[in-house]
Amino acid sequence: MCTKKWRTLATGIRTAVVFMSTTALFQGTEYALAQDVQSSFNNVSRSIDSFSPGIGRAGTIVTLTTGGMPAITPVRIGIGATQVGFEEIGQALTTQKGELTIDVEIPAWADPSFSHVFIVFDFYFAPIALSSEFFVLGPDGNVSREGRIMNDVPGCEAPALLTDDGILYALTGNLEDFGVGDRVIVEGSISSSSLCTKDAGIQVTEIAAAEKASP
Repeated sequence: MCTKKWRTLATGIRTAVVFMSTTALFQGTEYALAQDVQSSFNNVSRSIDSFSPGIGRAGTIVTLTTGGMPAITPVRIGIGATQVGFEEIGQALTTQKGELTIDVEIPAWADPSFSHVFIVFDFYFAPIALSSEFFVLGPDGNVSREGRIMNDVPGCEAPALLTDDGILYALTGNLEDFGVGDRVIVEGSISSSSLCTKDAGIQVTEIAAAEKASP
């Protein structure tokens, strides 16, 4: 039996606590590390149809609904922070039509400074479908993101923040003296409607210089 648990400390340091008694990597596991399956995410073509609400704090109950799954098949539901790790938060059996609906709870470790997605896995942790971003809020109702300020983004009518994950967030509010090319950490609320056609917006309440990204 192999048991793995990924968690985020309050300091933002990601750690994986791994206890292994056999060499079986995923069989019977409740948790797993994204690095073990990250390469297979790039091959996932299916999307989770919908989830509601799309924003909330740790402890929020979210309803996922999707089709296009293998019929009458047990699946695992996970939530993960992009390029960091994921945790199984539910299991379901798909219908004869390959559909599923399940309520899941956002775990306590979910961090408002990371981009989170829901993942449907088969029972051996091979990813089947991914969701769009679920916005995890901090106690103050804000999110924070780190990246580089961009301009002239197609379909975006405002400066945008490009994160290391390749996600764009339209930035509104006071950017102080920061401009295009600056690497920053922004904090603020998710805009009710984005000025970028495909991506979310952040109403900036705080902004600060960030360290340069590792090469």
